Formats: sequence, C-alpha cells, structure tokens
Amino acid sequence: MSVSPNSEKLSVPWYREMNAYHWIVFVVCSLGWAFDCLDQHLFTYVRAAALGELIKVDSASDRAILYATIATSIMMIGWATGGIIFGIIGDKFGRARTMVYTILIYSVLTGLSAFSVTIYDFMIIRFLAGIGIGGQFAVGASLLAESMPSKARPYVLGIMQVLSAVGNIGAALVAMFFTEMEAMQLLPMSGWRCIFLFGSIPAILAYFIVRYLHEPESWKKSVEHGRKNVGSVRELFTEPTLRKHVILGMILAATGVIGAWGIGLFSLELSRKVVENVATQSVEYKQARQSILDKYNIKENTDAITPEIQSEINTVTKASTKTVADRWAARNLLIYNVGAMAGMYGFTLGAVYWGRRMTFTVFMIGCILFTSATFLFMNSPLTQLLLVPPMGFFLMSMFGGYTIYFPELFPTRLRSTGVSFCYNVGRYIAACGPLALGGLTALFSGFATPEDSTIPFRYAGVTMCSVFIFGIIVIWFLPETKGKPLPE
Repeated sequence: MSVSPNSEKLSVPWYREMNAYHWIVFVVCSLGWAFDCLDQHLFTYVRAAALGELIKVDSASDRAILYATIATSIMMIGWATGGIIFGIIGDKFGRARTMVYTILIYSVLTGLSAFSVTIYDFMIIRFLAGIGIGGQFAVGASLLAESMPSKARPYVLGIMQVLSAVGNIGAALVAMFFTEMEAMQLLPMSGWRCIFLFGSIPAILAYFIVRYLHEPESWKKSVEHGRKNVGSVRELFTEPTLRKHVILGMILAATGVIGAWGIGLFSLELSRKVVENVATQSVEYKQARQSILDKYNIKENTDAITPEIQSEINTVTKASTKTVADRWAARNLLIYNVGAMAGMYGFTLGAVYWGRRMTFTVFMIGCILFTSATFLFMNSPLTQLLLVPPMGFFLMSMFGGYTIYFPELFPTRLRSTGVSFCYNVGRYIAACGPLALGGLTALFSGFATPEDSTIPFRYAGVTMCSVFIFGIIVIWFLPETKGKPLPE
C-alpha cells in the first residue's frame, strides 16, 4: 500500500522539520527569555530584604512589604513601557537587533541595582531595568514564531516558555546559595547586593545574537512591501478585527500577570510571615536563645532573665529568624518554579490537542483553586511543599499560553507591536495588583489574631483570585487558532 507525500509529511515529528539554524534561533531566544525571567525572580526574592535594609526595618515587617509592593508596581510600569516601545521598534527595525538592546538594558541595570543607597534610586533603577525586561518577550516570541516551520511553531514557542522556568529555578538556586553564604558571613556586602550583581551576567548573550541571528524572511518582505504600515499603532486600533484582538488580549494578559505578580509571587512574603509565627520552633532560634542563656549561666523561664538580657536575646534571635525566613522564601521560589516548568509544558500539550481556548479555561480554573488553597493553608514546610508547586503549575502556565497564542492573532507587519500591546498594556493594569493586595490586606487587618498575624494577607490573596474570572470570560470572545497558519 503506497503512502502519499502529504501523509508522510504529517507523520514526521515536528522537531525533524527543524534545521541547524532553527535550533540556533530557538536556543538563543530561549536563553534571552530565561535570563529575563531570572532577573525578574531575583528581584522578587530580594525586594523585601533590599528595601528593609535601605529603610532600616526588618524584611518581614509590614513596612518592608509595603515598599516591596510599590517597587514591584513601579518595575511593572517600566516593564510595560519598555515592552510597548521595543515591540514597535522590533516591527520597524528588526527583531534580532532589538533583542540586543533589551538584554543589555536589563542586565546592566540589574547590576547597578546592587549599588542603591536609598529607596528612591533603587526604585528608579528598577523602573529602568523593567524597560529592558519588558522589551524582551514580544521581540523574542515574534522572532521565534516567524523563524520556525509551521508544524514546529506551537511546540517551540511553548518550550521556550517552559525553559524560562530554568531561569526562574536558577534564580531560586542563586538565592539559596547567597542566603547560605550570607548566613556564614562569607560575603563582602549584603546578600541582596551580591544577587543583583550576579544578575548582570546575561549581557554576554548580546554577542551571540549579533554573531549568529538574522531577521526572519517574512519580516523582511513585510518591510519591503511597505515600511509605512510596519509597526503601525494606528492600524492596530482602527482595523476592527485587530482592535478586538488587541483589547481582549490585553485583558487576558492582565489576568495572568496579576495572578503571578500580584498574588502568586507574594507567596514568598507569606512564607516569611509564616516564619514569624513558627520561628520559635526552629533549631536556629532555639540555639540562638540558648547561647545567650548559657552566656549568663541562667535557665529558661526564670526571673533571672532581666529586660537587658531579653533585649540581647531578641537581637540574636531576630538574626536567626531572618535566616529561617530567607530559607523558606528561597525554597518557596524553587518549588514554585519547578511546578511552573511542568505547567508551561502542560499548557503547550493542551494547546496542541485541546485548542487554545479550552486550555486557557481549564488552567485558569486551576489558578483559582490552587492559589486560594496556598494562601489559606500554607503554614508549615509540608503544606508549602504540597501547595506551592501546583500553584506555580497553573499560574505560570498562563505565560506559556501567551507565548503560543498572541503571535497567532496578528499579521507579520504588526506582530511584535500587537504582542507587546497585549502583554504590556496588561502589565499597566496588572501594576495595580500588588497595590490592591496591600490595600486588601489593610482592609482585612481586623481579622488578625495574636496567634496568627498572617490572616489579613491570606484573605487578601484569596480575594484577588477572582481576577481569573475575567480571563475565563474573555478567552471565549477570541478566535481559536489551533492548526491555523500565522496570519500574513
């Protein structure tokens, strides 16, 4: 029985359609996005510690967390601004060239964050770093989408997002390493400053982009056909179908960005708050307290513990509590992103077999359930281990979906611009997420008890999960793009 050429082509695995250059583009774009995500998560880990030191308060205090939410919102505004600017530049002047600028900006500015002396210069530098961070996604996703064979495209885009979790996990490992080095007093400066310096390493990647990548043929043809319409914001918002796609895409992106940055990644701060309630049971706390009692040759629960001795105990145990809190946060970041890696690959498979709209719906329901459960019930190492990975699985899977779906909504001449508007105007909206979380925490402050100060923060996180309802509604007003070619 003979097999038709078309049948043979259908039976060829997607990765067999890729040549050596396809793989080079895939590796470089994936590294660019992975390093971008590493930078984001290094900031997430150190923000409270950095701001606590700069304003001279404990990193787990409400004041440090308040400033951390403000710094996060400011960075997200820079993120959105850079994304839109570089998205348009990517359409007008080329994807590969624009990637070089974005990588250099976020790498150099991350390194400069280590030399902050006040909260004001810290927030300005993070805003500027956010400009580079935001620009990377749209141009990288567009370059990869346009360079790949059509059959390989959804897999490669999804796997690029999966590999971004390598950057996230790398950030967790870097955080854990410097936390232990700081605890052993082996660092020349504060741990958060060393972590930011480490974050400047991705600048090296710019050389490989200049050396090996060239612009996609489809982009070159669109420029030759008419540079006037390339990257046209006016056309994006005046053509009815494109206007519908970009507006609904912005809402869809906002739900995921709020979910990750306004809720999920604040599980690090929740873990630090939990430590305040359980720190007295930690080995480090008991050893630190006993060392002071031994120093004065007195026993526990005696009248010999004077106010002066108690003050010394508080000073020493505070340092041990910070170490325990940092370990909880680093572990939280690690297992969150292990779950994220699985979630983004799971979304890729779902998008290929179920279609884009059904996969978004199923995964956003998972976001509501597991994020709420994490904020309500995480109170021990065991519950952290059981709840945080599935929360990361569902929350971060959204970004795998955006990487696959958004490039499929726009023609070549407007692809980078359209993707950047969806992803980055969504960030402007999402920049209110951390502030809303802080506001809801204050609203629920009356629920706090002497035994558990975390209750307001928990209730605020659960309330914020309602944002995913908007995403579930919006996705069904957008087209199903499964099995369709990229629009030209």
